[in-house]
Amino acid sequence: MTRLLKTYRAPLAATLLILAALGFWAYLDWRSFGEHVQERERHRALGISRMLAGAIHALEENGHLGRDEIETILEHIMDNSPYQFLVLVQNEKHILQAGKIPPAMTLPPTETESFSKGFYLFSRKVHLLKGDGWRDDTEPHSEIGDSNALGLWLGDVEPLMILGGDVRDHGYPRALSHVLGPLAIAVLLLTASVAAWIMVIRSRLLTEQLRMERARSAHLEDLGLAAAGLAHETKNPLGIISGIAQQIAGDSEVPERSKAMLEAIIDEVDKSASRLGHFMTFAKHREIKAVPVDIHDLVHKIAKVLQPEFDAAGVKLKVSCASSLLLADEDMLRQILVNLLLNSLEASPEGGSVEVRTARLGPRVTLVVADQGRGIQPELLPDIFKPYVAGNANGHGLGLAIVKRFVEDHGWTIKAESQLNRGTVVTVSGMTLLHGERDQG
Repeated sequence: MTRLLKTYRAPLAATLLILAALGFWAYLDWRSFGEHVQERERHRALGISRMLAGAIHALEENGHLGRDEIETILEHIMDNSPYQFLVLVQNEKHILQAGKIPPAMTLPPTETESFSKGFYLFSRKVHLLKGDGWRDDTEPHSEIGDSNALGLWLGDVEPLMILGGDVRDHGYPRALSHVLGPLAIAVLLLTASVAAWIMVIRSRLLTEQLRMERARSAHLEDLGLAAAGLAHETKNPLGIISGIAQQIAGDSEVPERSKAMLEAIIDEVDKSASRLGHFMTFAKHREIKAVPVDIHDLVHKIAKVLQPEFDAAGVKLKVSCASSLLLADEDMLRQILVNLLLNSLEASPEGGSVEVRTARLGPRVTLVVADQGRGIQPELLPDIFKPYVAGNANGHGLGLAIVKRFVEDHGWTIKAESQLNRGTVVTVSGMTLLHGERDQG
């Protein structure tokens, strides 16, 4: 994760800076548009308050309408406005009310305006001309007044008209579209440009990795060819040494003590030649010659060849493989099986058993070789497939490395699980079935 951030820190830093700038711009634009909405609502409220004042004056002049009828008419007039209620207050008394006031709302006593969470509250004094229908009583009257007149009494105190309503449905959608529209387009363009930037960086990194991998592969191939050539040239003199030692040992005049030493030389030469053979197999790059292979038939053939060695060691060999047709290099697959079975035989005590079995899961086949032997040391288990890591003193440490290479060349995977004195299980997975393969035991 740290390496990834370091690789793409330039585009990521640029993205964060641009996003911060866009966020600041959106905040300022939203704030500016909010002020614009508030100013627009102020002008709207002024116009509506003048209109309502004129309507109240006209209705009161009529003289034939009661309070309830006037309030009903005013509510109809307000239906087409964003305001939910109107209150006319004089000397702290409600002279007229149209619409419903929210229960938790406190009405302002003076001229003011407030704009909070989309709710706009506006109050201003209105001047109502005296008409024939207005009462000019100097006597105190009730807050409600009678049913035939508003009970508005004229004097030096102008009535306060209060309007309130939720204006979000009128201003906020436009504000949102005004801010979020350009912001969404900017973020989309930014995302596309950053993605393209990252793809360019990734392409360059992959190109460089490919170049380095090709150079490394060519270098390893040269080393492999040189090592294989050296091993081949070394193996020939070893064969000559072994032949000469055998000739000397066959001479009847050679003392028995010398013959024993010659036998030891021949044995060591054979071991060295065997190790060189495994090394040449490991160092040499082999092209896969894939052909249809029935894993059932191949395992049984190998088991038949190795059965005498298992019998001599007193180890039982169990085979449980269904017929499954795979596309694989038959020689490589044979060597994989032989190495795994011989390793299990080497690790198994007399009276033990080794089992080779397959399991199918959809289009995939898994090959398992399990024994009940001495197991692998825990400290060696993570590196058991590396070259020259051996689980026993007589091993050369290349058998499982060759197995792993052949497995990976096919695109399969291999893993080993082991417990001391309880056995080892090696699993080769990812083997793909061919279409039309047989399904029989």
